[in-house]
Amino acid sequence: MRELILHIGRAKTGTTTWQLMVALNRQVLQPAGINIPQFFRGDNHGELAVAFANQPGRLGRGYAVESHEDQVELRGKLQRKFERELTDGTWLFTSEHLSTRLRTAAEVDSLYEFLSGHFDQIKVFAYVRRPDDLAPSAFAETIKAGRTHGFNRKYVLSARAFFDHAEFAQRWERPHRSDITFTLRPYLREGHLDDMWRTLFTLADARPPLPQLVVPPAPANEALSAAALRYLQEVNPLVPDGALTNRNRRALIATLAGQQGANLLLAPTVAAALAAQGLLAGGLRERDLVGDIGDMRWQVWFAAAPSVTGDWPRLSDAERDEFAERCAVAGVTFNSEAEVESTKPGTTLRAIRRAAIRLTQR
Repeated sequence: MRELILHIGRAKTGTTTWQLMVALNRQVLQPAGINIPQFFRGDNHGELAVAFANQPGRLGRGYAVESHEDQVELRGKLQRKFERELTDGTWLFTSEHLSTRLRTAAEVDSLYEFLSGHFDQIKVFAYVRRPDDLAPSAFAETIKAGRTHGFNRKYVLSARAFFDHAEFAQRWERPHRSDITFTLRPYLREGHLDDMWRTLFTLADARPPLPQLVVPPAPANEALSAAALRYLQEVNPLVPDGALTNRNRRALIATLAGQQGANLLLAPTVAAALAAQGLLAGGLRERDLVGDIGDMRWQVWFAAAPSVTGDWPRLSDAERDEFAERCAVAGVTFNSEAEVESTKPGTTLRAIRRAAIRLTQR
């Protein structure tokens, strides 16, 4: 008997820390009957997503998959690894990229068909975060990734799939198949990792005594203040122009992360758009998830007060000057002509202002 527990993440639900813990506890999990693979590249088993996504995108390029032929070759490699390495028992695969890259039921079916050739039972689980709490954090990640869009209704519409947890669950559930189960859990900051482990041990049918788990140091979290995010948004257009190298951009984010300030809040237009789309609870209904089980975490998830809202900040010249000076001191350089580097704050400020003007003209 060979069983797979497949953790498919969902954005901003503690997946990175979870994967670090899984890797650190590989040896202590095995006596509990849970095998952690070592045939994937790293702790995030993203090859699975790349192998079956219609659009692997930038993630695919990280695995040298840029064509359909490359994807077929990757599937073949995974097939051979599975045949060589898998043994009877319970295995845990984990990757949040599965939830973001496999966007249709057909892609999920292709993955399930592949996995069913190697496992008798597939138990899928994922965590979801309330959209009104998720939206500011998710939007901040898009700005850190280089985007320049606003925190507004248009953003919600463009990122609807990110917040539509009901559609996500429907994409992964297969109620007509007895060999596939799907478990959805609520993300709550308090006790989240403990709940993830309890979910894993329940799905694995692991019985006490459960292992004493090793807890990793908290990973560096480059959380940016609302003002720093707004500044970064204005800088982002400089990257494709060549006025800011990717290396300097990473240094820029690290510098901005050291500047304290108010967190980004849920924008009123975003809250209104989520409500209009029926997504304040991700399209989920409490009675479908609580029922007779009496799951207190779901009850807390649905009962939480709505997130507070605030406008997407506007930067004053003084704030721009302050950020530019900090960047210059940190050695972040801007090429005002996309050729000659300069660390002068004045040159930096002019480059940022030009980016802001281009931004408003779009």
